[in-house]
Amino acid sequence: RLELHYYFNDESHSMDAMVRNKCESEILAIIYESSIIFGFDISVDAEVFKEGGLKDIWKFLGKNSAQVAIIISIITMIISQIPKTDSEYQDLQKKLVKLSIEEKKLSIKKLRKEVEVNEVTEVTISEATTVANSNYKVITRKSNLYKHLSNYEKVTKIGVVSIGKSGDYLAVENVIEREDFKRFIIHSNELKPEVIEGALIEIVAPVLKSGGYKWKGIFDDEQINFSMKDNEFKEAVLNRTISFKHGSSINCVLSVQRKIDEVGEIVVKGYFVETVLEKIDGEVVVSTLQGKRHKFTKKQTDNQVELFRQTEA
Repeated sequence: RLELHYYFNDESHSMDAMVRNKCESEILAIIYESSIIFGFDISVDAEVFKEGGLKDIWKFLGKNSAQVAIIISIITMIISQIPKTDSEYQDLQKKLVKLSIEEKKLSIKKLRKEVEVNEVTEVTISEATTVANSNYKVITRKSNLYKHLSNYEKVTKIGVVSIGKSGDYLAVENVIEREDFKRFIIHSNELKPEVIEGALIEIVAPVLKSGGYKWKGIFDDEQINFSMKDNEFKEAVLNRTISFKHGSSINCVLSVQRKIDEVGEIVVKGYFVETVLEKIDGEVVVSTLQGKRHKFTKKQTDNQVELFRQTEA
């Protein structure tokens, strides 16, 4: 079982039903998302809550008792580990880069292997928690939880703890004070733009007049609307120096603006063509001057980075 203990600023044992329902929704989302990450088949039952402030208790059910115990430990750590910075998400991009897909796979594989032999170490649980904490849906739901609590003045702190089958507490309750709630909250849902070198876009509808109109094209088999930020290319199109026909495409540097929505999904805000490298009509490929400049500058930058790495080594 997992117990969430709400501490109040008075002697009552009740809280606003809407706030409690929202908090429960976010915690359940964290539980289920974490279960999916590790491939655990877990279901959760709500039990009668207890007073003492107010205590919500969830009973975890699964085919494997080790999986149940581990997921409870991971959820406890996710909810209660106070970020070292004022915002856990200031360095989110760096953290996700550092924790590569391969590293995540290895941590998950290691955890599942230890579960099979029922010999899971604290180190592995800590690594697994890091994996879960690098998931956008998990950290967004956690942010939502603490945002709801921050907006509800009655709650002075919360506690989270695991409970055994006999009803005994298996550890000391992890307590998070109200003053630390804000450190879990996402202050910006904007993500660093994804820059795609050599993106191939088939032109459906170019913009042939001045203004902030968006072009239409097909990228990765999907129709997109995009802004043309390459002024040299845009000017050539307006002057009719460059024309288009059915099947015309551009090879370009595409910037994809993204954000995280309220449930942790990554959504695209917009597409921007920063530089057109080539215009393509069937077998005819014409490089642009700005494209040549971009490739030259990028090559110089890449060479400097490689030289720096060799120097460090």
